[in-house]
Amino acid sequence: MSPQNQTATKEEQRYRVEAVTRAVRLLREMRENGAQATAALAEATDTPPAFAAQALETLARHGLVRPLGTDWGLGLRWLKIADSRRRQIDLRELALPIMRRIRNEVDETVILCVRRGLRRINIDYVESTQAIRRVTQHGFEVPLHVGAAGRALLSRTSPDELGEYFAQATTSAARGAKLLDIAHYAQELEEVRERGFATDRKSTRLNSSHLGISYAVFCLKKK
Repeated sequence: MSPQNQTATKEEQRYRVEAVTRAVRLLREMRENGAQATAALAEATDTPPAFAAQALETLARHGLVRPLGTDWGLGLRWLKIADSRRRQIDLRELALPIMRRIRNEVDETVILCVRRGLRRINIDYVESTQAIRRVTQHGFEVPLHVGAAGRALLSRTSPDELGEYFAQATTSAARGAKLLDIAHYAQELEEVRERGFATDRKSTRLNSSHLGISYAVFCLKKK
């Protein structure tokens, strides 16, 4: 490639990058200050009016902006993009800042667990700084009905779903499922539902005790 052609290619690449930057400024301005006319958007973003008009038409073809009378506003395509991003976000990415905040407030180990079939699996945790503290590990799993966390997760199941769980659990290796008083357990779940959280108090051989508190978060659950 001749030096002249190389220079032309670099100029084209620089123009494309600059065009994207200007388009992003237009979108940011609409996000922060709402729908505006082309001239107002161009002035607010220090963008040439001719470029602003062309960029808005191009963005509109892709559903990223839409005409609102004589103004331009963000398009509905962003809803689909946001939904795709939401489904890609790791649950831990959302939960860890909250878990750290709770740990800092009470200095107790905070564990994030999810249901996988008949099991409850720890997928992340933030450990207490105390010398005597609850310890766990990634991937640790137990039968779903065991412990406060299990009761918190099962508390949002219907009676039919709970019956189905125990029908499967009692024919599997789920520890203690065959020995449970299912009617009493269902009553405990009703209390958890009303209270909003489950507790689990245990004594240790060191003449001390610990209290586990578990909340079930369903707003992030995919349908």
